[in-house]
Amino acid sequence: MRVLLCHQPIDGGVGRHICDLADGLAAAGHEVTLCSPAPPAGVAGEVAHVPLDLRRAASPRADLASVARLAAIVRELRPHVVHAHSSKAGALARLARFGSPRVPVLYSPHGYAFAGYFTRSAERVAYRLIERGLAPLTTRVVCVCEAEARLARAVGSDGRVAVIYNGIGPAPEGPADTRLVELARRGPVIGALTLLRPGKGLETLIAAAPRLLARHRDAQLAIVGDGPDLDALSRQASTLGVAGSVTFLGPSRDPLGALRGMDVFVHPSWAESFPYVILEAMSLARPIVASDVGGIGEALVAGRSGLLTPPRDERALAEALAGLLDDPARARSLGQEALRRSQQFSRRGMVERMADLYEDVAARAGRRSP
Repeated sequence: MRVLLCHQPIDGGVGRHICDLADGLAAAGHEVTLCSPAPPAGVAGEVAHVPLDLRRAASPRADLASVARLAAIVRELRPHVVHAHSSKAGALARLARFGSPRVPVLYSPHGYAFAGYFTRSAERVAYRLIERGLAPLTTRVVCVCEAEARLARAVGSDGRVAVIYNGIGPAPEGPADTRLVELARRGPVIGALTLLRPGKGLETLIAAAPRLLARHRDAQLAIVGDGPDLDALSRQASTLGVAGSVTFLGPSRDPLGALRGMDVFVHPSWAESFPYVILEAMSLARPIVASDVGGIGEALVAGRSGLLTPPRDERALAEALAGLLDDPARARSLGQEALRRSQQFSRRGMVERMADLYEDVAARAGRRSP
């Protein structure tokens, strides 16, 4: 089967998903082509790449040119299915369908923009209307969790929604990141592993630090990652007087090693779909405190395999983190249950279910692969 995966961004959870999906499909004998500004780092299989200008911000002239370019790519490659990932790629791929209306177009939002971190209602309304207008051009909306599927149905895709959870492979053996090991000499390490950008909730984590440190003076907050919010977050830590207990470690070449060095993993995001980093922390038996947003509550069973707190609530976040430091036995129990539950979300199963879905929609469109 010929599959065209169109995506933007090329990093973060979307980039990870594309790598896993492309490699898995290629290993199963499918012909996979990526269409994006650049191939994501980490693709190991025999996967072709066709460059396409997909800008994150709205740019009418550039976006129209990209629609025409993508339509030409589809006509040339003649894929059995097109699968677009994220809102920008999803919008352009569905508009390009006018050039090849018989080719099925699947769309994975990876977090609807209208349900994200926007504070202005006008922005949320605009993105919701765009999704509703594009819904008739969508063969299937492939959601990574039930929470996202509910949003898909609410914007006109009811009856065409499939849920295929993200999956990961078994965590390999390996050492902890030496930077976190060194931090642990000062006290228990509470770590976040995320991009430093709006919506990831790191402001809430730093705001929770004074209350946490009032109960555990030696606790260390380790933030692993990079992004445009670094300077603002550093200033916030200084203003609150907690800079000595908050360490920005920058990006990691070994995310699993970073997670191994954390006594507690925290994910304070304001909006999510079904983040890989939660599954990875579960696979390493980390005690987890996370915001109850998107599908995080579908991965974790609140109170059994992790603790969930309301987004933007620094009081609740500080209380949950301090509670796990107060009770190491409970923290270990949560981690072990998280490890057991992580086995339900396998990368192999994700790829197999996606391939089955491609075969189904291609057959229904009369484009059965040889």
